Amino acid sequence: MQEISAGGVVYRQPKGELEILLIEDRYSRWTLPKGKKEAGETDEETALREILEETGVRGSIRHRLETIRYRYFHPQHGDIAKEVHYFLVEANDGEVTPQLSEITGAAWMSPEAAWQKQSKEGYDNNDSVLAQAYIELGLQEIVKGDHGNMNGQELASMIDHTLLKPEATSDQIDRLCDEAGEHHFASVCVNPSWVARAAEKLKGTGVKVCTVVGFPLGATTSETKAFETKEAIKNGAREIDMVMNIGALKSGDLDLVREDITTVVKAADGVLVKVILEIGLLNADEIRVASEKAKAAGAHFVKTSTGFGYGGATEEAVRLMRKTVGEEMGVKASGGVRDLAGAEKMVQAGANRIGASSSVAIVSGKQGSEGY
Repeated sequence: MQEISAGGVVYRQPKGELEILLIEDRYSRWTLPKGKKEAGETDEETALREILEETGVRGSIRHRLETIRYRYFHPQHGDIAKEVHYFLVEANDGEVTPQLSEITGAAWMSPEAAWQKQSKEGYDNNDSVLAQAYIELGLQEIVKGDHGNMNGQELASMIDHTLLKPEATSDQIDRLCDEAGEHHFASVCVNPSWVARAAEKLKGTGVKVCTVVGFPLGATTSETKAFETKEAIKNGAREIDMVMNIGALKSGDLDLVREDITTVVKAADGVLVKVILEIGLLNADEIRVASEKAKAAGAHFVKTSTGFGYGGATEEAVRLMRKTVGEEMGVKASGGVRDLAGAEKMVQAGANRIGASSSVAIVSGKQGSEGY
């Protein structure tokens, strides 16, 4: 028997100070609000409904986090395979009115206090969920300060498992998807011709399909990028990594840079868009300006590199990108990240997504050698 639930890491920012919402369950454990999925609901709808019912807090989904899977024995129904989908949720109102028929209490806490509560009085399988949420919120120092170094499980849910080689075969795409499902990576990133196959292969796993647009040069027209985006989404893509118009940036045509990104964001119609800057071709000021334009255009992430020449991600560039876009956007480090230590450095610099073809090696603590 399978049981599907959903919930979230809920946060608010009263007077600019982040706070995290935890609940105390009937077993006196501090945990995250969640509950069973009802017929006809999406995972997102379940998460928001359960948060509202348990705590009285209305919220909005900001990011999908991790999917936790485990088994337990029920005296009446036998062996249960449970799947819990977690989301990062921003509170729209902050009044907590716990439903005492289901939980003992609920409270807003500082991120540090919430992390300590979860670590000492929570459930172990929520550690990686809260860690990923903190990384999304730019609180990675709290996670690192408690654990020293991140482990592979905590990183897995931040990784776009990538295969963009032109010679990639169907068998290699299938293996990529199998690995992503096994390790619970955030997504697989594949060329557009493989999107439909990957989407079918990953159905029901919680792993999203990401694809590339205007790749790898960024020199196609905005209309072409928009067409690619719409077709990819129709075929099952749920994240779009677009290459910005690098030549326009170099020419000082900043209006075109922004309009190009805006066109793709509109074509994506709510689907997450990451803007590849190709930092190996840019100086620090150009990285800053490109990041500003991506943010102004409504993109969700800025991304360092295509992985096709010109150099990969650097800590300095990631740090500058994070400083420029603030906490309202994501930063993806891609290109040349091939081991756990390298991935940790990118996260510490401000990345909350990693693009890698050596993903399995990274989460296994080994050294990878694969290229895109």
